[in-house]
Amino acid sequence: MNIGLYPKIAYEGMRKNGKLYIPYCITCILMVAIYYIVHFLAFSGVLIGIPGASTAVQMLGFGVYVITIFSAIFLFYTQSTLIKGRKKEFGLYSVLGMNKNNLGMIIFYETIMTWIAAIFGGLILGIGMSKVAELGFTRMIAAPVNYDFRISTDSVLHTIGTFTVIFLLIWLNTIRQIKFSSAIELVRSEKAGEKPPKANWFIGILGVIVLGAGYVLAIRIQQPISALFGFFIAVVLVIVGTYLVLIAGSVLLCRILQKNKDYYYKTNHFVSVSSMAYRMKRNGAGLASICILLTIVLVILSSTSVLFNNSEYCLTVRYPNEIGAFACTYGYDENLTDLGERLDDILYEAAEAHGATVTNNKTYYTYSICGYLENDVLQVTLDSLSDMTFIDYDKVAQIQFIDVGLYNRVFGYNETVEPGKAIVGTANDITLGDTLIIGDSTFEVSKRIDDRIDEIDPASKIAVSPTIYMIVDDVEEVAQNYIQYQDYNGEPMLAWYWYCRFDTGLDVDGQIAVANDLSAILNEELGPLNFTNYYCDSHENQRTDFLSTFGGLMFLGILLSTIFLVSCVLIIYYKQISEGFEDKSRFEIMQKVGMTREDIKKSINSQMLTVFLIPIVFACAHLFMALPIIHKLLMLMGFMNMPMLVATASVCVVICAVFYAAIYKVTSNAYYKIVS
Repeated sequence: MNIGLYPKIAYEGMRKNGKLYIPYCITCILMVAIYYIVHFLAFSGVLIGIPGASTAVQMLGFGVYVITIFSAIFLFYTQSTLIKGRKKEFGLYSVLGMNKNNLGMIIFYETIMTWIAAIFGGLILGIGMSKVAELGFTRMIAAPVNYDFRISTDSVLHTIGTFTVIFLLIWLNTIRQIKFSSAIELVRSEKAGEKPPKANWFIGILGVIVLGAGYVLAIRIQQPISALFGFFIAVVLVIVGTYLVLIAGSVLLCRILQKNKDYYYKTNHFVSVSSMAYRMKRNGAGLASICILLTIVLVILSSTSVLFNNSEYCLTVRYPNEIGAFACTYGYDENLTDLGERLDDILYEAAEAHGATVTNNKTYYTYSICGYLENDVLQVTLDSLSDMTFIDYDKVAQIQFIDVGLYNRVFGYNETVEPGKAIVGTANDITLGDTLIIGDSTFEVSKRIDDRIDEIDPASKIAVSPTIYMIVDDVEEVAQNYIQYQDYNGEPMLAWYWYCRFDTGLDVDGQIAVANDLSAILNEELGPLNFTNYYCDSHENQRTDFLSTFGGLMFLGILLSTIFLVSCVLIIYYKQISEGFEDKSRFEIMQKVGMTREDIKKSINSQMLTVFLIPIVFACAHLFMALPIIHKLLMLMGFMNMPMLVATASVCVVICAVFYAAIYKVTSNAYYKIVS
């Protein structure tokens, strides 16, 4: 066969199937463009020198891998749908004398043409939009704007290489599908699966159980650190449960509708329900995919937008004063108290040397120990690393002991505590009895001060693990009870924390200058003492990092949501187009026996509404069941306003629903044109 014939056949095949290939090529172009833009922002160095952009660049770097993986999976899925719709055509080629090698060459040229369109179109769009994306990104993170235009050769080469590999794998997968199908199977592929599936109660019940387990896990998690570990487990359970429920439940739904004579035996329901009943196993998987994509979009947009819009609130929670300093070391040393007092004096003197008026100063130190809190007993001893591997992180707690004299002096109270007793407070939902056993020591709770915890530590509610503050009569004496406890590495478990925060009354530059000077002093004083951690920073200095982090998340969220929404649109479009061709003959028969075009439109609307409502309803249910665990994760970043999260999620649902309704309108019209 003349080799020049293959490209011609491939081109004609793509042209005649333009309804399938044009949306596919547009999607490929968009994914290539977004990949280039994200890679350009992350690795081209265009953001180097922008204050606070390092964190955002790391997020964009992570986004490159997410886009790569999703592009590969989704383009595989879409190409499989395309080839399935053309198997009859390839079967006819086989009947006319073409062998599998000839078909492989046709598919090769189709893949090459799609690759060329995707790479060139995507790079042109990506390069053209890269500056717009850069300006939008810098605006989000409140960074200085640079109007120089540049093209990253490295990003171009990475984009070409990544999508070349993806298209190569797609071609090999397509060849595999054709190679293992006979000519008769290819010709009759449109008729495959005509036998209506049976409702599988086992799969349906299993899906409900798995989905319910994901919901319960999302709701029951109480602490942020547990949410960090449990989120991915909950996601997997919800995804698996959604597929099982919709695959089995959609079949069951058709059976229920068919048994309802008042509903089924109507012109606008009879044909639509009968058509759905034959393909619900496949239809259920498609609906589940749409549902998962919608859920991902809603989760991403809700979480990133609420963080971005409340960045100032999160900053204030983390850094309530203009200046904040911290130091930590492990083990007991009787000289640490003197060191803490000396640091206080040095820092205040240095701040005043900058012209600051020190106010709202809250400086104190604590001894701390962590363990496993259960039934008012804190188990301090850990036998091995495996204990930490299988531990219930909802029960991990930190105890901070504060001397009552220091507490009264710093926070302006006049409390008294007897030996063996403690004034106890916690910012988290921890149920405590009248007695606490910490290691081998027992403390009687003489008073609860939960309402005062915010003034001790405004960020206590967003701690990785819940913290219990215990005001004791002599913190030095109490600390000596825990000197012997060691972790599985033989290191002391007792820690000494020093906290210092105050306001200066200076402008932004003055606050940053004071923080930098105090940070140098801490390094000079604590560096030789081998402290585990110490720092000094300002509220204004952290503002840049917060804006960069949350702005970067929002920007990445918008890009990923765009990809997922486009993918969702494409799945729905292909679903309706393929089913339109399948249903065309059925509607032609129904028209011959008296069904009017108006009846056809009503039947289509009935089918569309039944099918389209399922994914959006499930996606909304997934989102609102996930809000508790999302809230716990956002607490790690300083966000604690649950009503604001619910309101933001609701707005995102409305926006997504409007977009989804537009998709419904467009695809239903395309379906109607095919079948009528």
